[in-house]
Amino acid sequence: MTQTKIQEHGSSQNKDPGEFKKIRNKLRKENELKKEKIDEILAKVENTDNSILRADKDIELYEKRAKKYPDRIEKLKIENDSLLAQVNKSKQRIKSVRSDEESTLLLIDTLMEEYEDLKNDKTDLAKRIKTLQKVIEDLNFERKQKLPKLKKYDAMLKNAWYELQNTENSMDISLKLWQRKSSYKSVNE
Repeated sequence: MTQTKIQEHGSSQNKDPGEFKKIRNKLRKENELKKEKIDEILAKVENTDNSILRADKDIELYEKRAKKYPDRIEKLKIENDSLLAQVNKSKQRIKSVRSDEESTLLLIDTLMEEYEDLKNDKTDLAKRIKTLQKVIEDLNFERKQKLPKLKKYDAMLKNAWYELQNTENSMDISLKLWQRKSSYKSVNE
């Protein structure tokens, strides 16, 4: 571009020295502007090179990381399968515990009903025993009056009396054991 300007202005012989200074100053300014532009472009190129280097390093780092991801994913899949198995076992245990709880509640209800039935049976048996005791007392009274005829019946009545006493004692023992068992269960719950 400087050559074209020199040619435009003609040869140096035709021009005066003041004009040469103006042209020289103008050319120097243009050169300085071009140097500044070149420096800007070089700085941009250097920044671009640095950016490319950083990008290359980042790409290399990401590639290294990406190579590790399949192994990590596989490990996570294995851990996930293990955790799912544990969750399924826990669900099964919960179902089993719920089933056991329902069965226990049903058993408690059944045992309570049986306990009430036993209490009612005991009350009925106590009434029967009292009735039998009265009958036995009446029979004893009659026996004393009719001793010669009733010696034979005396042994039978004594056996009946002992059997009734044993039955009553057995019922009392069974009921007390059942009450203790029920109270232990209710305390443990």
